[in-house]
This record gives sequence, C-alpha cells and structure tokens, in this order.
Amino acid sequence: MTARFNLRDSFNLIKNIKTTGTITPSSKGLIEQLLSPIDFQSARCIVELGPGNGCVTHALLERMHQDCVLVCLELNNEFATQLNLHVDSRLHVYNACASSIRDILDELNIPEVDHVVSSLPLALIADEMVASILASVDANLRDGGTFLQYQYSLANYRDMKPFFRDVKLRFTLRNMPPAFVYECTK
Repeated sequence: MTARFNLRDSFNLIKNIKTTGTITPSSKGLIEQLLSPIDFQSARCIVELGPGNGCVTHALLERMHQDCVLVCLELNNEFATQLNLHVDSRLHVYNACASSIRDILDELNIPEVDHVVSSLPLALIADEMVASILASVDANLRDGGTFLQYQYSLANYRDMKPFFRDVKLRFTLRNMPPAFVYECTK
C-alpha cells in the first residue's frame, strides 16, 4: 500500500471539506507526531477514525505488529471504497460513523482497543455527535490506552477532559495547515 500526495486527493478533500476538514493530506511530520505515543510491538487492536485517503492508515500498517488489527471507520463512501482496494489481512475498513465502534468491534469479536487514532474534523461536527464519538472511544479503549487526535484549532480541547484522565497537547508547524496533536490517556 503506498500513500502519496496527488492532485486528485486534494480535489477529493476540498470537495468533501465538511467531512474532511482539510484541503491537503497529513504531512509526514504530523503523522510521526500523531503516532509517536503508540507501542507498536504490544498493540493488538488500533481503530482509526476518519482515515480519508489513507496516509495515516499506510503509516499505521507499516509500523504495526503482524498480529495487530487495524479497524478503519470512514463515513465518506468514496474514501472507504478507495481504502478497501488495499490488500492487507490486518486492515478492516467500514463505511460507518465513528460512533459505531462497539458494533464493529462486536462483529470482529474484539473486546477492547489499545489505541484510537483520529483525523476527524471535530470542530466541524455537531457538539452532540462529538460527545457521542468521544463516549464511544472511551467505552471501547482499554485502561491505559490512548486516543490520538489532531486538529487545526483548540476548539475541542475541553471536550476531551471529561473522558480521559490525562490530556497532553503538542503542536507541529510541519503540516499545512499547522496542527495541534492531542494525546489522551484513559
């Protein structure tokens, strides 16, 4: 699976700005910072919310242990179809809302998740849905697991606090636009 920037990706991101929240794929610098807290040797289940064109997905699959499962929930049908073209037995792509994590984990007989990685544009999502997504992440994340989220603003910083015992915030200029990275520990 190779993920590289092309003009078609930007057109798709712009066309779907309400669900993608961006006009360019995530940079290597942002992806490195986003995934740095994950212990890939011990992780056995990672959920990715809003994988879009798959640049974070690709980085996860490159680093993941052979026994780890990656469950991707993508609301945009076009992006989900594109992700399903990649052949990797560890990858499970669902054209589904991020709040439906439990239903999908039940289907796969997975009791809990080690890490949730999210590219969802929370600032563009209704407050009630953000709360529902965060509650779903919290309910399915193992104790000590992490929720890793990047955003282009601090609009949702307070939303994380009720669900996670520790919320760390980092910033990277190595992305267009620059981004905040949330590391939330259960």
